[in-house]
Amino acid sequence: MNSRERFMTALELGVPDRVPTWDWFDEAVTIGVANVLGLEHHDGVTTLRKGDETQESVDLYCRVVEALGVDGTSSVYNTGLKAVDEHFGRDKYGRGYILSESGMPAIIEPAVRCMKELRSYDMVTRIERHDFAGLRTVVERLGNEHAHCLNLNGPFQEAWNVMGGMDKTMIAFIEDPELVHGVMREVTRFNKTLMDEAASIGADFFMVDGDICGNDFPLLSVELFRDFILPYKKQMVDHAHTLGCRIIKHSDGMVWSIMDDLIEAGFDGFHPVQPQCMDMKTTKAYLHTRMCVFGNVDCLDLLVFGEPKQVREATKQCIADGSPGGGHILCSSNSLHPGCKPENVVALFETTKEFGSYEDIADRPRSAPPPPDGKPSRPRRQTLRRGARHVA
Repeated sequence: MNSRERFMTALELGVPDRVPTWDWFDEAVTIGVANVLGLEHHDGVTTLRKGDETQESVDLYCRVVEALGVDGTSSVYNTGLKAVDEHFGRDKYGRGYILSESGMPAIIEPAVRCMKELRSYDMVTRIERHDFAGLRTVVERLGNEHAHCLNLNGPFQEAWNVMGGMDKTMIAFIEDPELVHGVMREVTRFNKTLMDEAASIGADFFMVDGDICGNDFPLLSVELFRDFILPYKKQMVDHAHTLGCRIIKHSDGMVWSIMDDLIEAGFDGFHPVQPQCMDMKTTKAYLHTRMCVFGNVDCLDLLVFGEPKQVREATKQCIADGSPGGGHILCSSNSLHPGCKPENVVALFETTKEFGSYEDIADRPRSAPPPPDGKPSRPRRQTLRRGARHVA
């Protein structure tokens, strides 16, 4: 199998020749891995503070993917974020951010504050062809030998960007639900348009971001999730499938309270099974034949502070817990963020290639204890139908 065949077989719940790999690479990690592998490059090939990618950075990323044997790629679209001063930037969608050299910009200023502003707010008309330059370059460079992903902000995360923060959005769930649903409709329309363009370029699947849960409980009630968020996620899932693409849901945290909702919504995969609060063996046993499982080598502690030998052992354990029966794509427990040691990243991918052959993996998941008490026992079909009244 080539990388794309391997990746898509697992994503479609089959058993490939070996466990496929994928991850989101921060630019600092890409450069660090290139140094470990001895790949030549120019230092500082892009600037995170401006929210943009240069041709050099994308080219280096492609060379790292090839050198490590990563099976799937990850790209983002350009929002036109530009620095206004040293600490503040604004994107072409009218949103203001605190800028950072070491991580993602943090939203602090909304584009929409009320229904009057929402009525004249049109995100789709601001999308431009060059926003997809990174994805286009990756697809042209690596072709259909790899599976290609476009990362999308889910309806919740895109809504809180538009409304100036998660806190403001969650307050509006109670104080101004009409505004929230209006913003959700607009950002869902925006995401569908991004998906259309990405699919035409060659994207095979989409990652829908937006954390919904903390380590111990959901960030909002399950009832609010089903009313304000789930119907719009379902729209994105259905749209991806009409394009012939797959779609996976990302959320950190303890996700058991909404896992059945994600299954019924039709997501093809779940990412990343955070080891601080969810067990890979238990999750795989529950999701086997339902959703592909992504993860889950710890990037909070192990990839940051550990050593390659420890990463090798954790990767082997992840394969043992998550890979039997297929339907598993190995990656970190969130992303390869700036704190991850490059040598540990290399160890993760090299170990998967060395020990990930399905000739050596069990043909079905190992038995595991049941999920924690309080987890829904079956999908909530009625709540999906009820929530649909807000979608039209």
